[in-house]
Amino acid sequence: MNESWEGFAQRMKRLNPLFELGKGMEIGELKPYIQTILMHVLLTIFYRELNDDDNRKKSDIMFMVEDSIRQMKLMGDQKQIERITTGLLHQGKEEFSKPFEALYYNEVRHSWETQTFRYVTMDEQYTNLELGGSIVYKLTDVAQEMIFMSREIAEEFSITIEQLYSMQLIKNGNFKKATRNLDHLISRVNRLMTNEYAFQKEMINNPKILVIEQERQREDNRGEIEQQFEEEKSHFRTISSMIEKVRRTDEEDGFVQTELMLLQEKIEHTRQIHDRFAKLVIQNISYEMKLKAENPSLFWENSLVSFREQIYENWFMKEGVRNFSVVERIIAPLFSPKNDFILPLDWIWGEQDLIEKQIVEEVNEENEEEEVMERRITDWSSVVNAWSYVFEHLQQFGEFSLATLAELPLDVQDQWFEESETLDLWMMFDKKPLSVQVANRKEEALSDERERLLHKLMNEYPQFQSFEGTKIYTEFDHRADPIIWNRTKITPFKICVQEGK
Repeated sequence: MNESWEGFAQRMKRLNPLFELGKGMEIGELKPYIQTILMHVLLTIFYRELNDDDNRKKSDIMFMVEDSIRQMKLMGDQKQIERITTGLLHQGKEEFSKPFEALYYNEVRHSWETQTFRYVTMDEQYTNLELGGSIVYKLTDVAQEMIFMSREIAEEFSITIEQLYSMQLIKNGNFKKATRNLDHLISRVNRLMTNEYAFQKEMINNPKILVIEQERQREDNRGEIEQQFEEEKSHFRTISSMIEKVRRTDEEDGFVQTELMLLQEKIEHTRQIHDRFAKLVIQNISYEMKLKAENPSLFWENSLVSFREQIYENWFMKEGVRNFSVVERIIAPLFSPKNDFILPLDWIWGEQDLIEKQIVEEVNEENEEEEVMERRITDWSSVVNAWSYVFEHLQQFGEFSLATLAELPLDVQDQWFEESETLDLWMMFDKKPLSVQVANRKEEALSDERERLLHKLMNEYPQFQSFEGTKIYTEFDHRADPIIWNRTKITPFKICVQEGK
């Protein structure tokens, strides 16, 4: 029998419940979303079952459907909700309570057969019909398998689809295709080695490159380097294990043993290249630390704005000035006793307040009460809502200045002062460029407050997922006046977004 027919019926019997989920329901404008809604309902039932929560009756399932529709920002009436609920419990009319049916082809009998299944069934442990109780539902094995297939199985196996494919290639004796996956690893590690050699040469010729290009050279590549080594370790372990199994199975097949030997040599060659790459990375890190230890003055953090570079070299020398009063306006604050605007500005919002506030505290020592320290909790929903206007503007125009926010309605501006973190985040975006890589990470694993903000924004507003893989940075306009907004003086920089490579 052709290999493509092997186990074909079993494959189809596993896939049919997925294909049939929500099929045939007439629910109007909700029809394109029915599978997503039902999948979320099945997951809700699944986790309630795990937590011994018996709120799994038909009325509860109707509420799950309604809640899912609302969470997905869709609209559905009571009739649609009831139809979706009954469509999950049985096929056809309620009084017949028929199971679902699907055809599949049996490759052994060479015939079409009918598969019957249900997504939910009665949970006998929690159902008490004798006392007039309602049926409590639980997932069938079919529905549980759908849930595990969708995510859990892939997470539990420490193996990628590429590695699984390599295992099948080895099992089927297709050794040449298996080596192509190793060629892919070699190609990537060679590219990374080239980047490391270039970085090493730059460090030797100009140590200040560690300050100028540090974020681009080290931060952007660190994750890729770690991923390369992790994939090498996992990939080699899996393929080597499979080679040993095939070698023991086909000990007498000379051709197979020869091909396995060549594949083993290819693995060893790939491993040696990764060893050389590891030594190069460690060597560069060691050299970088040595430079910083021996020449600390080279690596003192420079100001974001330099008078000599931004004003004199990039403006006066290149463009010149038409009126000497412009020169006086720029230079005068540097010598004036009252310094309204200094370049570069100190990024401390509290020191830029234009109106002095006097706070008089009256302390009655006789009736002094013990202060109770309460931990302040950030209302992230307010922060996320305020910043959503920024990222809508970024998505449309590619850049955003805080001066633009001052033109929005007052109720929108007020949101920026509900939580101190909202303004603090504006400062944080200027400390260094941010490569956005948050979509597939858990929030508790994010240490950068900007990443936490983006993670929450993407969860709340799916359209912002387009920022994944982009680079967010700031630009300073040395000729712009400082922004005066809500009695606060703010340095005129703008946030920009650059598409990922």
